[in-house]
Amino acid sequence: MGFKAGLLVLLLFLVPQAELKTINAEVILVHDGDTLTIKTKRDKLYKVRLADIDAPETGQPFGKPARRLATDLALKKTVRVNYTFKDKYGRLIGEIFLPDGKLLNEEMLKAGLAWHYRVRHPHSSFLENLEYKAWQKQLGLWVQDAPIPPWEFRRENRPPSPPSNPESMDYDLILTYGLVGNPKTRVYEWPECKGYPKNTKGYLSFGNFLEAETLGYRASRRCNQG
Repeated sequence: MGFKAGLLVLLLFLVPQAELKTINAEVILVHDGDTLTIKTKRDKLYKVRLADIDAPETGQPFGKPARRLATDLALKKTVRVNYTFKDKYGRLIGEIFLPDGKLLNEEMLKAGLAWHYRVRHPHSSFLENLEYKAWQKQLGLWVQDAPIPPWEFRRENRPPSPPSNPESMDYDLILTYGLVGNPKTRVYEWPECKGYPKNTKGYLSFGNFLEAETLGYRASRRCNQG
């Protein structure tokens, strides 16, 4: 492994949200295909946003079937939640393990009722493959000719300003923030920057400034962080 590759791996382990925490609790409410509320034995409530996937919003095609599947698989069951951080709404961003050992995040992808939400670096080739197989079989939402991803459905006319750290971030808006980094120059920028690139293909998307900085990127001189 070369020095640069080794440094990148080291930096990935240093990203603040990498610390894993676990909660065992009962699922008492399913909001949609990727958001649930759990209750611990001490009656403490948490809202969980499934990491690395993005299910259709309830107002989108297949939003209701996605919620129905999540309900069938998880409601009133005791699950294990592995999470890495909380977003600005206090939602636990993580994975839900069902009583049979299956991962709810993966089951939603397998059924074609969620997209792989490519916001973690590096991207998961395993999850990409699950999405590809569902698309190949035309399962769930993939029967549509041109399904609109939820992050596009949620996009606002004026992109919100990127947050400074994970705790100030809305996990659903990571791609909407437009905070991107050029792997060649190791420079990051966002839509408010002068000369923001029209084509960001091949760029990395970040959810907050701290993530970009931790991964070794620096802000473009054309940007003003205030």
